[in-house]
Amino acid sequence: MVTEAVQAGVGVEESQILLDLAEKLVHAKEVRELAALFLEGVAAIAGAAAAVLSLKKTVLPIETFFEAGLAPEAGPALARVCGERLRQSSLQAEPPAEALSLPQDAKVWLYLFPIVRREETFGVLGILKDTGESFDPRLINRALNFFGCALNKKVDELEHERTIKNLNTYMNISSMIAQALDLKDVLEAVLYFCMDSFGAEAASVLLLDYERMNFRFYSAEGPAKPVLFMASFPADHGLAGAVLASQQAEVINDVQTDPRFFKRFDQESGFVTKNMMAIPLTAAAEKIGVLQILNKFEGDFLEEELLFLQTIAEEIAFAIRNAKLFEVVVKSYCKIRQGESSCRGCKRPLGSWTPCVKYREEAGLLT
Repeated sequence: MVTEAVQAGVGVEESQILLDLAEKLVHAKEVRELAALFLEGVAAIAGAAAAVLSLKKTVLPIETFFEAGLAPEAGPALARVCGERLRQSSLQAEPPAEALSLPQDAKVWLYLFPIVRREETFGVLGILKDTGESFDPRLINRALNFFGCALNKKVDELEHERTIKNLNTYMNISSMIAQALDLKDVLEAVLYFCMDSFGAEAASVLLLDYERMNFRFYSAEGPAKPVLFMASFPADHGLAGAVLASQQAEVINDVQTDPRFFKRFDQESGFVTKNMMAIPLTAAAEKIGVLQILNKFEGDFLEEELLFLQTIAEEIAFAIRNAKLFEVVVKSYCKIRQGESSCRGCKRPLGSWTPCVKYREEAGLLT
């Protein structure tokens, strides 16, 4: 690697600096540490006062702006500049210096480098210097190559961990639903699993009433639970109403500015809904309700998380429909034919449609 660096026009001393940085990046345990080590290293290589890193939100499920050596009041301005340039895709491998005015009349020179992952520009590195004094951009680009490799590895690890976690969540939820004796208990457990899996603050299941005119919070977990439990509102209101009508799952990462948002329950509970995933619950062609996961603790909800949640939603929808049918059977057959106490102590899972033991005994079906 030293030979390669020298051939690229990088001296032995600079090569050693890059190798030291590469070794630190390889041993970083998580993405924040990786970003901090990288920014510290490139700032030292460039003799810069500070360095910043901005990544597209689709890359990581955590914050997308990192900094080293930057005054706190300058952060928002740098984040905005980096984000704009990243959207414009107007970055160069050897960027010119750009004069930039920061809060408190501070003036710096900013160099913006593209960060490429698998032939796609997915981030920007900003080097801030107090003067327009130049530095060798080849060193920075070499460091960027090392960072890109290390970040690829971390992102792949995160995706693998997320896949395994999602698979375990799905298996646990499917098992609970299959063995459920009480729908409310199982939905409570399902919502907790979803909140844990997606790192969310709250979750709820909204069901249509029998007239299909109103939503009712059948199950809710999170800070607003006391207010939401069994509360109802018109089924054509809010984001839930929009999702039910369109039958299209949605990620809404800025709920408060969405004109469809129904603010009543935020106002009543003091809970502030920031972002959410909303998925229609449909069993075959029957509209059941809406599943909502709210307020991700770190970053925005991702489309891939929505796709996974849709598989869970299908299981939940069929469980709810079966539970409703089971309730009809109990009321219209068991209790009428066998008496009000006939189902006391019944241990059949909600998904079981075999005749109960008492009926089979009376019908001579048991030997």
